Amino acid sequence: MPFLRARAAAPAAEHHRVDAALDLAHGCSLRAGVFRRSVTEWREESLYPGLKVILLDGQVRSRVEDRAPLALRGPALCLAWNPGQAQGADAFEAGVDQRYTVVTLPAASLWQELGVAPDFLPSDGGPVIWHGTAGREARRIADQVRVCRYEGPARGLYLAAKGLELAAIALAQAGQAPLPDERAAAPSAAVRDLDAAHEARRRLAADLRGAPSSSALARALGLHTRKLEAAFKRAFGVSMARYLQEARLTHGRELILSGGLSVSEAAWHVGYAPAHFSVAFRRRFGVRPSELR
Repeated sequence: MPFLRARAAAPAAEHHRVDAALDLAHGCSLRAGVFRRSVTEWREESLYPGLKVILLDGQVRSRVEDRAPLALRGPALCLAWNPGQAQGADAFEAGVDQRYTVVTLPAASLWQELGVAPDFLPSDGGPVIWHGTAGREARRIADQVRVCRYEGPARGLYLAAKGLELAAIALAQAGQAPLPDERAAAPSAAVRDLDAAHEARRRLAADLRGAPSSSALARALGLHTRKLEAAFKRAFGVSMARYLQEARLTHGRELILSGGLSVSEAAWHVGYAPAHFSVAFRRRFGVRPSELR
């Protein structure tokens, strides 16, 4: 996965799963997924020529030209504006799951289609790099992209809208316009509930085969089950059960397509009995899992 770069060379990866992918006209795109490198090594390549917004929940060192390397530990939000030609390099920490959401917007699209002024970021002709901690709103968008509920034309519209929304948040957080103070605007109890929802999402995604129940999560996070369910739905737009089902089926499909596993093996890895997996898979994707092999 390219971090600041234009494109990625074939990575040394133990695992790579794509959760969402969208390519629009003129080079606009959105990608989301997770990968894990088997070795930590610097990889050099050209920076993307335009605006690139990255939300990364992982660990990476990145450098541009001869500048000092950045050391990022997620969840981090990064904005890279490259108006010309520049070189960069990344070194992803081996053995660490790197969850990413990446939006690219070429300069021509910014000027001609979105009406963004050419001087929206001050630059001396070289690249401009900004990074900061990803706030709850940016993390919420990244999770919504990974668990998109729509199919067909609606899916493309939804992902395009979420990509632009994430880019807007990054620009605002980088200093173009102040973001509202979420903690000042919301009662402290509501903030704690949202943080608990994000932690619940992290724990569900961390162990798809043995994912905890909603009541067990609520006990561990110090909330009533109903309150945690409500906070999760507000944060991600789906229930915990729907989120877990989507994550299990999507990961199961990837294991069959790229992992060389049988349907029964894939079902076991994501916490399904084979028969139940096949039924749920067909309802979700419109084909039997055995038809993928």
